[in-house]
Amino acid sequence: MSDHPPPMRQFLLPCLLFAAIASFYTIAACFFPILFIWATYEDLFGEWVQFWSIMIAMAVSVRLIFMRSRFRWFFAILALSCLYVGMEEISWGQRVFAFDSPTYFKANNLQGETNLHNFLTGPYGTTLKKMISYALALALACYGLAYPLALRLKFRLASWAMRLGVATPPLYLWPYFVTAAFLELSFFRFNEAEVAEVLVGLGLAMTTVHYLCKLRNAKDTYTASEVAPATPSNPMTGLLRLQCAVIAMTLSLSAGTTLLLYNSSRGQAIDRRIENGVNKFAGRYARYEAWDTAIALYERVRINNPQSVKVLRQLAECYQGRGDNENFMKYVQQAIDHDMAAYKEKRYSASVNRSLTRSYRMIGDEKSAQKHLRLAMRIGIKRVKKKPSSAPAAYSLGKTYSLAARHGEALEHLSRACKINPTSKKYRKAYYSAKKKVS
Repeated sequence: MSDHPPPMRQFLLPCLLFAAIASFYTIAACFFPILFIWATYEDLFGEWVQFWSIMIAMAVSVRLIFMRSRFRWFFAILALSCLYVGMEEISWGQRVFAFDSPTYFKANNLQGETNLHNFLTGPYGTTLKKMISYALALALACYGLAYPLALRLKFRLASWAMRLGVATPPLYLWPYFVTAAFLELSFFRFNEAEVAEVLVGLGLAMTTVHYLCKLRNAKDTYTASEVAPATPSNPMTGLLRLQCAVIAMTLSLSAGTTLLLYNSSRGQAIDRRIENGVNKFAGRYARYEAWDTAIALYERVRINNPQSVKVLRQLAECYQGRGDNENFMKYVQQAIDHDMAAYKEKRYSASVNRSLTRSYRMIGDEKSAQKHLRLAMRIGIKRVKKKPSSAPAAYSLGKTYSLAARHGEALEHLSRACKINPTSKKYRKAYYSAKKKVS
């Protein structure tokens, strides 16, 4: 081993890691949906990779504050930012320690959790959320690629920023930041923003250890033209070793935290979260016409919810998409049979009549569909008149109007349900869905 290894030794590991991450998520999304859920959902492995990589970046940033360089103020801000982002990611330990959200957060936080960022963004598509996503994507692309590239090309503004002490990530980390910028925009609507957060966390951790190694091996600070990777005399005791330590610590801490929580009292809540993810991803695979995968996921949901008429209809839609008319009719008929059994006992249930409307529409029986829709409408209007301050009554009528494609009236009643009971995630979800149809 030579005393001065080529620069490739220093960026080879981050590049291999990026390729491994990209390959893992792509393969998991295409062939192993349950694994993809574990790698992207809250409280599971992917989220803990985000958290621990951010915490490592924070810890190294704190160390850099005490090293003599012009970058001290930058890493002080980065350390505080990492602390905030990391704790926001886990809602300040709410799901770990299972404490309830204060009433104000339940009413105003879009996800009903104890964090600040979900006051602006959440699981619902809003104009503000889009604006924030595009702004964040632009910032990541500028910081991760445009800034270091401009510095390499000796642009005056970039050189001035470096002299001021704005630390640039090494250029070999650009795939992390640029890919994260693209995924942050969620073009695929496949939970890819969670993958973006993994890449940003690891990119920041790699950036901080890059500076730690550079400043350890140089008594003076960067000059404006210094943007090349550090070249310690022994790579295994320098940058390469620090990179290995970051990867090993992140993966081991993430795996350990996931297993610890899963085998604790939080295990059942995590199982429910996984099953919720299975249901959501079944719909996402169906949207991409991956019918076999969607059917397999919906069948798993059905095991835990054998009486769910909604799941029966979703299975029917997938079989119809696959061209299997026999199974399509089989599952639609099962849905109708379940609802007709409920209808005999609860003739004046608006939800049962709405469900029958959906099932009859699937098989083209518009006469029966309209019969049950009109009945659901009469029930809903009568109930709202009788109980004008009832959130469930307003919500139910709003859902009926939505089924009738009367979106303005649906939004009006769903908005009232949210105002009466602002802590309900169900009402809020329905409201934002109706609002999107109106706009």
